Amino acid sequence: MPVGIAPTPSDAPTGQQKKGADSNVAVIPFARASKWHIEQSNVQSVTGSSASQVFNFPIASYGYLSAVLVTVVSSGGNLTAATAFEDAPWSVLQNVLLQDVNGVPIWQLSGYHSYLAAKYGGYRLFPPDGIAAGTAGGNLNENNSFAFTNVVASGAAGVAGQFKFILPIFLEFGLDGLGCLPNMDASARYNLQLTVAGYTSVNATTGPLYTAITGTTPPTTLTITIEILARSQPPAQDMFGNMNSVSPPAVGTVQYWTTQTASGMANGANTIQLTRVGNLIRHHILVFRNTNGTRTTAESGGDVPSLFEFDWDVGQRYVANVATLRYIMGYGVFGFDVPNGVLVLPNTTDPDKIAISEYGDEWLGTVGATKFTLRFTTTTGSGSLTILTNDIVPASGQVYAAPSLMV
Repeated sequence: MPVGIAPTPSDAPTGQQKKGADSNVAVIPFARASKWHIEQSNVQSVTGSSASQVFNFPIASYGYLSAVLVTVVSSGGNLTAATAFEDAPWSVLQNVLLQDVNGVPIWQLSGYHSYLAAKYGGYRLFPPDGIAAGTAGGNLNENNSFAFTNVVASGAAGVAGQFKFILPIFLEFGLDGLGCLPNMDASARYNLQLTVAGYTSVNATTGPLYTAITGTTPPTTLTITIEILARSQPPAQDMFGNMNSVSPPAVGTVQYWTTQTASGMANGANTIQLTRVGNLIRHHILVFRNTNGTRTTAESGGDVPSLFEFDWDVGQRYVANVATLRYIMGYGVFGFDVPNGVLVLPNTTDPDKIAISEYGDEWLGTVGATKFTLRFTTTTGSGSLTILTNDIVPASGQVYAAPSLMV
């Protein structure tokens, strides 16, 4: 039976139904009634600097906002060799802040953390760095990538050190356009604020972009292009006269990405209580770093535990080897491993253990008094743990009722 057509009750009288009766009215789901729309919002050329720079990009108005796409392309410079920091090239964005029309942060993460959220957040099957230059079969022209080029390690002067990427900031999740935000008022725009790190500086330990270079001048210009991915507002009826759902389910539902950092972890037992509760918890991503701020050496230096416990109020949710969690929650869900120092805990794997188009069966309902506690033991002190939390503020109970297109 098509979605939206109410079944005829078993005790209904037989015979012809009255025109317009509820049992004979089809309601077309929003995802079928609306259509995709992409348009360019802003383009900004940024001159390289050793200091951070902040840029604001008002978001173009159209329909219902599904995602904001940030394309960053570097050019210029005279490097012949460059050693990239482990978080590069995403770390060239020191902070990514998407604000609603009232200035309230929706997405507030670093560039690298934004990359993790896009890759492991359950929005798409394939990651933003999945098509890379020089990867056989990656695209038609294997020497160039339209989507992602990591920091070029070596080449002719003016080639090494360059990079490009597309960073998606997803708002829509689940089914039927859930999470798309009304974006039709040009006088009240969403705003994207990007903080570009001082990427021309070279830090031998922590980046943000290069840890070593050969030559004098890294890429001199970043070209930043902001585009929107939106869904159109459907007409009231389709071509057959069926009624359309003219807005996403539970319209006004917003999903947020925020961070919490625990610094100076103990050499031994650590207990960390998560502070972001009170909503539906969709995702947690954990990033361990050592005292120097790097993930790679945290992995081998004892800052990443081998056994991990996640407590929910008075009960234990996970008590497992980190390697097991990485297999079950990482590779087993996404099909590719997680980076060094990173642990993902998705609540997006229903109904088929793939982290996309979830119904919400695994979202964690929390209240202000809910206690999420992490317990683990490290063998090296003074490292840090950053917890990325993706939580949903539902506008109504319809967040659990988004229809699929077939039943």
